[in-house]
Amino acid sequence: MKHSILDGTPADTFPAVEPARPPVRTRVRDCMSHAAVAVTPGTDFATIAAVLSASRRGIVPVVGADGTVTGVVAASDLLAAHAEQDPRRELLARDLMTAPAVDVTEHTSVTEAVALVAEHSLHHLPVVDADGRLTGLLSTHDLLDALRRDDEAVRSEALTLALTPGSGVVPASLHVRCERGLLSITGRTRTRSAAAALCLQIARIDGLRALADHLTWDLDDIDPAPGR
Repeated sequence: MKHSILDGTPADTFPAVEPARPPVRTRVRDCMSHAAVAVTPGTDFATIAAVLSASRRGIVPVVGADGTVTGVVAASDLLAAHAEQDPRRELLARDLMTAPAVDVTEHTSVTEAVALVAEHSLHHLPVVDADGRLTGLLSTHDLLDALRRDDEAVRSEALTLALTPGSGVVPASLHVRCERGLLSITGRTRTRSAAAALCLQIARIDGLRALADHLTWDLDDIDPAPGR
């Protein structure tokens, strides 16, 4: 028999559970690089190229005298400028930078940062404090690592719940995976109420975005069909 916590069964039929907690999202501060090199608006082309090469980053932030980020220069900006540059004219960071910069703060969620990267087709984001001063850099690799860690943490907690003594789950039947916050659980429980209780516990896991349960049970102890 198939189980789903969304099958229309009255909620008071299932064992009582605590209210769901709001998910705790990974923040930029948890995955950013604090080592951020910057240039000023008056930095020349050759120095910018050297900074980009040494840092192995795709961008270098441009900061004003007060440390606030006024723009960014990408490696692609340098290459484009080199192809079109009039050798008689010296190019400075203020001529090459993209402004205003798309940035985030240390308190921005990884989910929001991913959306910005996708929207603007970026590979790096400057991280700034509340006053707009540079505090670090965030790369797409940092974001991918954070998303992978979130998925593994959700999967690990779901496995712990499912394998807790008394959960009613048949261990050999269990299969749990998590991708981009969507957790899928397949397995068999002894009773329908055990399956329902497990799903409601899993639904409270921090960082879970959606749950697809494919649980079956041996005994329907909630609504047994007549004659069975």
